[in-house]
Amino acid sequence: MTDNHLVIGKQISQQQSLVSIYWDYQNIPDVKQAKNLLLFAASLGYVVTRKVYDKNWQQRNKISQKRTFVNLGYDCVPVVQKIHDAVDFCLFYDCSDEAAISLYPHTFIIVSGDGNGEILIPKLQNKGKKVIIFARPGNENKNLERLANEFYFLDELPNLLESYKVAA
Repeated sequence: MTDNHLVIGKQISQQQSLVSIYWDYQNIPDVKQAKNLLLFAASLGYVVTRKVYDKNWQQRNKISQKRTFVNLGYDCVPVVQKIHDAVDFCLFYDCSDEAAISLYPHTFIIVSGDGNGEILIPKLQNKGKKVIIFARPGNENKNLERLANEFYFLDELPNLLESYKVAA
């Protein structure tokens, strides 16, 4: 008998992994890869969370980027705290909170090369979660490569998608 559960209005089997995307847009402002990241995430399982964090989504130069994210189903989270690393703290809190309540196989995709991720990755892994990091070349913390289950540069996404198509 298959154990089925309702997630956001759809049934999934217990064997299908859940996938969540947490993106530090302040650290990696590359909206061009948003759709590719969703396709990659969907190849891993059922995407339940898509959050993109930034300090000011209302800035004139970010309005079209926000629209793109929203059209793809991302939640653009405004971070209003005026402290250093506020985006990181908000992203890490939300991610940790989701991991704490998720009882199923779950992959967390973190888009950030920020060294603050060294705190988050072990917390997620201790809860049995898989962590995939996407960073920007030249802006990555080397410890993230070592700690994550998988580590990629965001500009590698098109090639990753091609390799997943070939494997399927």
